[in-house]
Amino acid sequence: MFCRMASLFSLSSRPQALFRLANRPVCRRNLRLTAVVRQTRDDDLFSSAAPSGTSVSEASMAGPKARSQNATMRREQQFYELVEYMTDRTGRKRAVKAGQVRQTAWLRLFQLANSSEQLEMVAELFPRWRDSGKEFRPIHAEAFVRRCEELKCPTLALKVFGDHSKYGLGLGSLFAARHMLHSVYAKYPLSDSMTVAALFGVYKLPPVSSDLAACSMLYSACLKDNSANARVVGKALYEELKKHQDKPPVRAPQESVMRARYAEKPNIWLLDAFKTIEKVHKKTGKEWRWLRYWTTEREWRPRNTFTPGQPAATAEHA
Repeated sequence: MFCRMASLFSLSSRPQALFRLANRPVCRRNLRLTAVVRQTRDDDLFSSAAPSGTSVSEASMAGPKARSQNATMRREQQFYELVEYMTDRTGRKRAVKAGQVRQTAWLRLFQLANSSEQLEMVAELFPRWRDSGKEFRPIHAEAFVRRCEELKCPTLALKVFGDHSKYGLGLGSLFAARHMLHSVYAKYPLSDSMTVAALFGVYKLPPVSSDLAACSMLYSACLKDNSANARVVGKALYEELKKHQDKPPVRAPQESVMRARYAEKPNIWLLDAFKTIEKVHKKTGKEWRWLRYWTTEREWRPRNTFTPGQPAATAEHA
């Protein structure tokens, strides 16, 4: 008996023995009672220091809310610091000679802008870039149009691209022009869409009627306007759309991850515009079944224009 007790508390077997003892029902119950007593003592000790009106959920939410506010403040600080940095180092007479502004700084500044007012402040810096002897690239036009739509100020893009002599930012990308048309055709007056269509020619881009996505969006905008000019333009666009029936159908991805890709946007915009056109045509009694040719829910298509082996076309090459 004494030998067994000695071996139980020996150095070599003590951890295993304690583990076996701790797992016995009586020991586990005693451990739980000890933990409850300690918790009660801790509550009595610190309960007077905690505010009586503060709940646990409010305390847990204070941390993320404070972090979010700090992140917003840091972002705004970075925005104004970058604006000052670029202002001092651009223009005909630079205030600071050391250092230079990189092309990527504009992309960073677009993303840091968190309101239409801040983005307009960025646009006022564009002339300084031209005065420095620098030129914008198509990627800048695409990023600026995209940010204008995200901040719900697409008319700012119209203002900038409509006055190239002042701002110097050219609409040198069909993708940017198509995106700008998408940002205004559904919720803004038809005059804004017509202005974008005119800019296609100003910047020597393919005509709106030759691009399936742009043509469908502009036609959709005309259908929602009851003016005589809208009917005239809409009739011409209607005839142009029907000329594209010899092209393969267009498909858009269904997965949210794929739909978020910028390269997939033209097909998504195209099919969304077709849904609007189909709805208006059905309401007015106008032929609409031919629109299904470009969708995956085709109910009608011209003969000898599509075979299952053909790849789906994209609006980029439409």
